[in-house]
Amino acid sequence: MEQKYAVPALDRAHAVLTLLTEEPYKWKLSDLSKHLGISKSTLYSLLQTMERLQWINRDRNETYALGSAVGDLGSAYFRQYDLIEEFRRMAEPVMRKLQESVQMARLDGSEVLYLTKVEAPTPVQMVSGPGIRIPAHATGLGKSLMIDMDAEQVSRVFPQESLHKITVHTIGSRSAFLQELEKVRVEGYSLDIQEGVMGFCCVAAPVRRLGTVVAAVSCSMPIHHWEGKKDETVNEIRSLAKRMSTNI
Repeated sequence: MEQKYAVPALDRAHAVLTLLTEEPYKWKLSDLSKHLGISKSTLYSLLQTMERLQWINRDRNETYALGSAVGDLGSAYFRQYDLIEEFRRMAEPVMRKLQESVQMARLDGSEVLYLTKVEAPTPVQMVSGPGIRIPAHATGLGKSLMIDMDAEQVSRVFPQESLHKITVHTIGSRSAFLQELEKVRVEGYSLDIQEGVMGFCCVAAPVRRLGTVVAAVSCSMPIHHWEGKKDETVNEIRSLAKRMSTNI
């Protein structure tokens, strides 16, 4: 990343966290100031903010260590990889049974971010590998990821009433998307019939942890496979999402 886009306060916070990772409860304000070359006044404000956010903890001796929020972030970081490994293990037999690719994604702003994919050995594939982004309103995954959102939350994701139509079948307005979400909530899964990519159909379902949607899984296929596999695919993807959902 170019240096001109760096945020100095974040650089300083990173330096503090790195130091406390190596040597917790050793550094006082004056020690940190001297070691990092940051003025006491600047560092004091930074440490106060970091302590309020629970990034760091200060003991009775006025020395600092990492705070509970850092531990929470670390746990969440590793849980996402546990989820990916779990998906790969569970999705492999689904892919083999359907002979179609199975994906998992999460919501990132107004986009679906693909996390991983178990790819079927078929010549025609939709581009949906890790790191690929697609507007959420144009995908079955997006509908499942937003299944629990009310109108106000959807408005924050899509501030404008008009939504960009990727194909002639894409939902073109926020109000139409809200109506689609009502249907998705009733059925427990979502469909994308040539809404994101012409010639492809998809079924998706939400994955929940402690009741909260954390990801969604889907199976996409060429439209000429769809009619013969639709019901089986819906059942398999709903079952996969249910097995991946936990209360822990």
